[in-house]
Amino acid sequence: MRWVLATVLGCLVSTSALADGQVSLLTYNVAGLPAALSSGNPATNTALISPLLNAYDLVNVQEDFNYHQDLIGEIEHTYLLPFSGVAVAGDGLNTFAFATVGDFTRVTWDECYGFFTNGADCLTPKGFSRARVYLSGGARVDLYNVHADAGTDSGSNAARAANLLQLLDYIEEHSAGYAVIVAGDLNSRYTRATDVLHDYIAAGFEDAWVEVARAGVYPVSGAPALTDCTDKSSGVCERVDKVLYRSSADVSLAVLDSYVPSNFVDASGAELSDHDPVLAVLEYAYTGQGPGVDYSSLAGGSGGVLFDDLAALVAHGFPALTQVRLRSGSRVDSVGFSYEDGLSVDHGGTGGGLQTLSLQNGEFLTEVTACANSGSGISLRIYYMEVRTNLGQFLSGGTYGGSCSTWTAPAGAALVGAFGRAGSELDRVGVITAY
Repeated sequence: MRWVLATVLGCLVSTSALADGQVSLLTYNVAGLPAALSSGNPATNTALISPLLNAYDLVNVQEDFNYHQDLIGEIEHTYLLPFSGVAVAGDGLNTFAFATVGDFTRVTWDECYGFFTNGADCLTPKGFSRARVYLSGGARVDLYNVHADAGTDSGSNAARAANLLQLLDYIEEHSAGYAVIVAGDLNSRYTRATDVLHDYIAAGFEDAWVEVARAGVYPVSGAPALTDCTDKSSGVCERVDKVLYRSSADVSLAVLDSYVPSNFVDASGAELSDHDPVLAVLEYAYTGQGPGVDYSSLAGGSGGVLFDDLAALVAHGFPALTQVRLRSGSRVDSVGFSYEDGLSVDHGGTGGGLQTLSLQNGEFLTEVTACANSGSGISLRIYYMEVRTNLGQFLSGGTYGGSCSTWTAPAGAALVGAFGRAGSELDRVGVITAY
């Protein structure tokens, strides 16, 4: 097998804000309902919350409704989930990340209970979101943000149980093979007999609070509620805001610490929301076979379906790249790669003209440029793409312009595949490096 090993592609990866092997995650219900409905003081406090979120690599917020601009006013994260809308229109979920996020999806609960009473959960399309996060070293994690039905009456209890079972079913179908983090306002307690949190533990999840504050001893369903919050981070203070995590075959997750940060208060010491923020610091590692790998940032829009070449590369033992293909007209229709053992992958449609670049022995990709643009009736997608090799060969197609990204490998590093979204055309793309 021909291969080139090199150092990490430092200029390629957008996850450099993350410490190697660990990630800090905060979940926080920011009480962003209209002031007349909120149990907090969002008109004043939301702007105070904004800069505090920058201390964390990944942030899930709930009730990001009517004060969204205040919430993002001082955000420095490189990724913000698109705003879903004010109360009644949106789900209130948002995710901020110092990491590449390749895909996100919003899902509304099948069941809710209460329009004007019992938590009024049916007044807005509550649910969950999924963001596929690419950490350094090849680790891929599906991050779920959750806001479940509130209330403790029988109708709310039944709706909330249905919510969490719907989420678990979705995870098993759509995140099969991926490490998973579930973080949000689950409105659930292990001690509450009608809640179904123990189903997650049976499905292989661990709870950051239980692992840190209770040494892995999970509260018993039906036991007295754990409400002594003199110490907000103690094992006898169970809150409804949770961080659950589960490893996969090639990505391991373990909690290093979990607690309630003390600085989300105003000048007088009053809390900024009616919920406390919950922090979990997780250790992660990519344990897949083959050389070390990393992901670039992404260019393009949200159309098409997700693709990722890493699984195929791992399964085939990272064979050497032998050909790159581009189909393009005014836009890029597809990109494809062939490898020396016969592996071949293509992403996009069959339109446009086909161009091929054949690589010689010892030749590999060192630079890729992709330009995203949109036009009349055309959503944001890849309009131009160019690849270059260490021997000076290049291939390009489409129309240059818009927002362009160039990913360049230092001497010896190899760009070996791609990830992104594609349908009849190439909608979104980034590159995978091996070293």
